[in-house]
Amino acid sequence: MNLAQKIAKESTITFSGLVYGNINRLLYTALLARWVGVEYLGIYSLANSIILISEVLAKMGLETGVMRFVSRLDPKKDYSKIQNIILSSLKMTFVFSIGLTLLIIAGTGWLVTEVLNEPPLLKTVLIVFALTMPFNVFLLISAFATQGFKLMKYTVFATQFVKPTILFGGMVLSYWFLSKESVLMLPHALAGIISCIFMYKYLRKLSGINLINVLSAPFDKPLLMFSFPLMFVVILQTLMHWMDILMLGYFTDVATVGLYHPAMRTAGLLQALIVSFISIYAPIMSQLHNEGDYSEMSRLYKLVSRWLITFAIPVSLVFIIYPSKMMLLFGPDFMASSSVLVLLTVATFVQAAFGAAGPPLGMSGFTRLLFWNSFGVFILNIVLNIVLIPKYGILGAAWATLISIVAISLIRVIQVWWILKLSFISSKIIKPVLSGVVTGWFLWWIRPLVMDFHTLATLLFVSTLSILIFGIGLWIMKFEPEDKDFLIGLGILKRSLKKKGK
Repeated sequence: MNLAQKIAKESTITFSGLVYGNINRLLYTALLARWVGVEYLGIYSLANSIILISEVLAKMGLETGVMRFVSRLDPKKDYSKIQNIILSSLKMTFVFSIGLTLLIIAGTGWLVTEVLNEPPLLKTVLIVFALTMPFNVFLLISAFATQGFKLMKYTVFATQFVKPTILFGGMVLSYWFLSKESVLMLPHALAGIISCIFMYKYLRKLSGINLINVLSAPFDKPLLMFSFPLMFVVILQTLMHWMDILMLGYFTDVATVGLYHPAMRTAGLLQALIVSFISIYAPIMSQLHNEGDYSEMSRLYKLVSRWLITFAIPVSLVFIIYPSKMMLLFGPDFMASSSVLVLLTVATFVQAAFGAAGPPLGMSGFTRLLFWNSFGVFILNIVLNIVLIPKYGILGAAWATLISIVAISLIRVIQVWWILKLSFISSKIIKPVLSGVVTGWFLWWIRPLVMDFHTLATLLFVSTLSILIFGIGLWIMKFEPEDKDFLIGLGILKRSLKKKGK
C-alpha cells in the first residue's frame, strides 16, 4: 500500500466505527431527551462537560505524546522502548486521574450549590462520572498508543463499538427496569469500565505490556516535556468546545442547556470525518517529518484537506437546509434550536475543511505555538460568550463557537504555510466545491415539496439525494488519481475482512 491507500483503509475503518458510535450517541441523546425531559438532559450535559474537561487534565497531553513517540519507532527493533513509553504514560495519567477524582468528589457540593446553583441530582451524577474517569483516561491513552502503530481497528472497536453500545443498551435497560435518575449515571459508568477492559486486552496483544508493570514504570521525562504543552492545548480546546454549555448553565438554566445540547450533538456528527482522517494522518505526518520528507507531507496535506471537504459537503448541506427536520427527531420542543444547528454545522464544516492543518504543527514539535493559538482563541471565546449569551441566549453561544472556530482554523492554516511551507490549496478543490453548489441548489429547490413528509422519510430521501447528486457531479468532472488510490485502499480492506471471515 502507498500512503494514500493506507490512509484510505485506516480512515474507513475509523469512519465506519465513528458512524456507528455517533448514531448510538445520537439515539442516546434523542431518547434521553424524550424519556427524561429537558431538565434532566441539561443535568447530564453539565456533568458530562465538567468531567470531560477533567479528563483532559488527567491525560496531561500524553495521548498525543505517546502516539508521536511510538509512531517514530520500529515495533520490531524498538520493542522494549515502546513498552517503556506506554507504561510510563499509563502510570503518570493513572496517578493524576486518581488525584483529580478525589478532588472532584470533595468539591462537588460547593460547585453545584455555590457556583452553578443547580439541583442536588447534579452532585450525584458528577460523583458517579468522576469515579469512572480513571477508566476513561486509561482507555484513551491506550487507544492513542495503538494509533502509534498506525492501526485503527483496536481503538475503533473499543471506543466506537463497545462503549457506545454499552452506553445505549444500559440507558434503555436502566429506564425500563430502574429509574430516570439511573439513566443519567449507570450507563456512563458501565460503558467506561467495560470498554477500558477491552482496550487493555488489545493493547497487551499489540505491545506485550502487563498491567502489573505500570506502577513500577519510570517517568519518561522527554515524553512528559513534549506532552505537557499539549495538555494545555487540549484543555483549552475542550474548554472551548464545552464553554457554550458551561456558560449557558451559568447565565441561564439547565432547561436552556437541554435545548442546546442536541443541536451541538447533531452538528458534531461531522467531527467523525475529522477524526477518521486525522487519527491515521497524524502519525504518518510525524514519521514523514522525522524522515525530512516535506514534499510527501505537502502532498498528503493537500490530499487529506480535499478529502475532508469532499466528504463533509453532502452531510453539511442536509443539516443546513433541513435543520427543523433534524431537530424534530428529538421532539417538537427542540425545533427552537434549528438556527443553532445551522450555525454549529457551519462551524463544524469550517473545522473539517481546515482540520488537516493541526497535525503538521504538533507532529513537527511546535507544541508551544499550538498552546498560544489555543489560548488566544479560548480568551476570544469566553469574551464572546459573556457578551452574546445574555443578549441572544443559545444563538449567542452558537455564534461565539462559530467565530472562535473560524479564527483558530485560519490561524493554523497561515502558520503551517508560513513555518512549514505547506499549503492545502490546489485546483483539485474546485470540483467538490462546484458539485456542492449544484447539490445545495437542488436540495433547496425541492424543499417545499418534501417538508410535509414524515420526518424520517424526508431526512432519508434528502440525505440519499444529497450524496447521489454530489457523487454524480464529481463523476462528471472526473475523479482524481488519488481518489482511485482511495478505492484501492477500500479494496484492500475488503479483502482483509474476507480472509478473516474464512
